[in-house]
Formats: sequence, structure tokens, C-alpha cells
Amino acid sequence: MSPMQIEPDPTPWTSLGESLAGSFAARARGPLASDFALLDRRGGEIGRLKVNGSEGAGFGAGDLQARIERVTQNRYEMISGGAEEVLTSTGDTSTPEITCLGHPYEARLSLLRNKAEAGPPGGEVAVRITGGLTNRRYDVSFEAGTVSPLPVALFLLYRIVALRREAYRA
Repeated sequence: MSPMQIEPDPTPWTSLGESLAGSFAARARGPLASDFALLDRRGGEIGRLKVNGSEGAGFGAGDLQARIERVTQNRYEMISGGAEEVLTSTGDTSTPEITCLGHPYEARLSLLRNKAEAGPPGGEVAVRITGGLTNRRYDVSFEAGTVSPLPVALFLLYRIVALRREAYRA
């Protein structure tokens, strides 16, 4: 952790997670499936996720803005309000290790099945993402009532979209 790093404020993540009540949907906008509208249970747009390939992504929902950046080949960070929110540091793209707001998560991504899951080490699944065949729609559920699963869900959504785009371009 750098000395200039600001401790993250979990309040905006908590508020957004409570308003979503543990689930949201992501629908691609446009033909390239790089811009996703994030929808609540009633279909109302609550935010956007803009995927920039393997280099990162941008997220916005109201006043909450975050960006995912590729730091090295095997490490990503999610930055919100100048504070590091999420990072993975494993070389294995199918089972990244994630730390969010001081909480560790073990994740599993399946490109063939277009799904991802994450939870605390040895614990139950706290985040679940399932996608359609065409990489244009995803359903996301996360453990409501705690702050860290929502950023993890957004990060995993970004990773599965970016990895599937790379895999099917080859």
C-alpha cells in the first residue's frame, strides 16, 4: 500500500448494494458489447460498465464512480475515490484471488459456461454471475447487507466479459 493511498469509504457501495437488494442485470448496448447498462430488478438503469478490453473498465452509478486498471499482466485494481478497492494478483485467470476492502475472496470463472462465482475462503458463494451465450446479457447476484460483494461482482463481471471477448476473437 502506498503512503498516499486513501482509505476507501464504503458508504456509497453500501447504499448502492442496499438499493439493488442483492441483484442486478447487465445488458450490452451497441454491437461490440463493450458498454453495459446495469439494471435493477424492475429494469431501470442504475449505472454503466464500459469495458476497455484487458486493460480495464469504467463504472458509474449516480455519484459513485470507479475504474478497473490493469497494473501488471496478472494484477488489477479497482479505484474509487482515490482508494484501492479490489485487486487480484494471481496468474490463473480462472481462479483469481481477490481482496476487497480488506476481505479476501476466492473466485472461479468458467468461460465455456459464461459464469463466475466468488466467496470468502472456505465459505459460501457471496457473488454469482451467469451470462448468455452471446456475451450480451448477464444476471448478477450478491450477498446483500455487506459492502464488499458488490465491488467483487462488478470486477468479476468485467473479467468474464473481457476474457470471453479475447477468447472468441482468436
